[in-house]
Amino acid sequence: MHKYWGKKPSNNLKCLIEKYSKEGDTVFDPFSGYGVFCCEAFILNRNIISNDLNPIANFLNEQLLEKDVNLTILEKQWKKIKSEFEPYNNKWFEWNLEGNSVQLISILRNKNDIPIKAKYKCNGDRKATEIDLPPDKVKEYIEYENKFEITDWYPQHKLIQNSRISAKEGMTVADLFTKRTLACHARLLALIEKYSKGKEKDILKVAFTANLANCSKLVPPIKSRGAMAPGAWMTGFYVGETYLENNVLRYFENRLSKVIKGKRDYLNQLGNNGEFNFNPTQNNNSFTILNDDAKSLSVKSETVDYVFTDPPYGDAVPYFEQSVIWNSWMNFVPQYESEIVISDSKQRQKNTSNFEEDINMAFSEIRRVLKPKKYFSLTYHSLSGLEWKAITNACIRNGFELVDFQWLVQKSFTPRQLNRLKSIKGDVLVTFKKCELPKELNLAPDSEVIQIFVNSITSWLEKETLDTNEIFLRIMKMVFSDKILIGEVDLLKLLTENFEFSETQKWLLHDELTV
Repeated sequence: MHKYWGKKPSNNLKCLIEKYSKEGDTVFDPFSGYGVFCCEAFILNRNIISNDLNPIANFLNEQLLEKDVNLTILEKQWKKIKSEFEPYNNKWFEWNLEGNSVQLISILRNKNDIPIKAKYKCNGDRKATEIDLPPDKVKEYIEYENKFEITDWYPQHKLIQNSRISAKEGMTVADLFTKRTLACHARLLALIEKYSKGKEKDILKVAFTANLANCSKLVPPIKSRGAMAPGAWMTGFYVGETYLENNVLRYFENRLSKVIKGKRDYLNQLGNNGEFNFNPTQNNNSFTILNDDAKSLSVKSETVDYVFTDPPYGDAVPYFEQSVIWNSWMNFVPQYESEIVISDSKQRQKNTSNFEEDINMAFSEIRRVLKPKKYFSLTYHSLSGLEWKAITNACIRNGFELVDFQWLVQKSFTPRQLNRLKSIKGDVLVTFKKCELPKELNLAPDSEVIQIFVNSITSWLEKETLDTNEIFLRIMKMVFSDKILIGEVDLLKLLTENFEFSETQKWLLHDELTV
């Protein structure tokens, strides 16, 4: 239903919810993000407390969980909006081709925003036709585009300067769009505000925000598949040598159909919806959505039966900085200063020591709200010493005893994950029980911890070759079982410096490679 990051497979979460809680229990996610866990738990008749500091995440959470939506009314409202928006959109995307007017589906533009090629599809055509755009016609269009004045409101928020995500000094949200897609999005939002209301308006805004990146400058072509083969918006605001400019109406309708389909699927699982539903669910549960700082929750102490969360990954994705593409159009104002993150932006002053301290405070709050002897599951990915030690140390310090390990496959991977053969694939899912706070902790120096790890990995590899996932899992079990607080220890660096990585993507002892 939306392009928010880090979605987890609902089937895995269903098993967790049923294993560690029962119907009527209160479950909590302090970093709920898109809200898959809370949505799944609500369907399973648990009371939900969903929390995220990011306003767009909370907005999406509420729309996922909301039951009071009339999809028939929604479709009527969209019909009215479309009747007024379609002529406006079509005027922008029409192209005269040999005396006939066609609607362009997608346009290939270069880094100077000059249209080069385009695709169109006539009624009845199964495949789109690709055409080169004549320079004289392109010049005419550019002149029209430059002179056009957008009268509808659109956001002009400045991006936080950050070279890591290609957010340059002085760049605004509007700079992420061409004049054409900016004008069309502005008009579409104005019409949604004019002709829609209530929860139906909010659902339209889910589709609207989901469509923004699709129709921005942030969609690169996959050149190996063709000059106009569509790629996907990845993390960051990088605009390549060429990019695809997509038809706003066409892509919005596609997004809206997916949102309605998802919402209908959700509603059909709550109560008697459908003539062949012989065993309707009688849910009497409730949900609460909070916009708290996870380091200072408004949840009462020892009132939660089960916690699941996907905590921040440090510097993997600067969620708030990238969410500006959604938050700005919705007029949401994030609390940037309270975000738990490591940012390359000099403006933000969010460094590694802040991150570890913040994570520990958040996990202390999780401990406070969780009932004694109840369970807490978390999932995380990174093998860098930074996030690993921060999250692991926070669990140990706050008296969470290891119960179970498993791998949880993500719906999507970040480019960083995909490009590293040696990295772990997917997320590790760890479940703990809330126990007494530890009386003693293993405060060994880094050199000693590294040697313990190297000796253990060596003994494992003497018996068999192992992939990164398996080594990571075994090390984690050791760390939690022995309550080893980790210092500046980077497991991936340790592996690379002390062992060999084979073509079969398994780790070996150095001498095994020559055998």
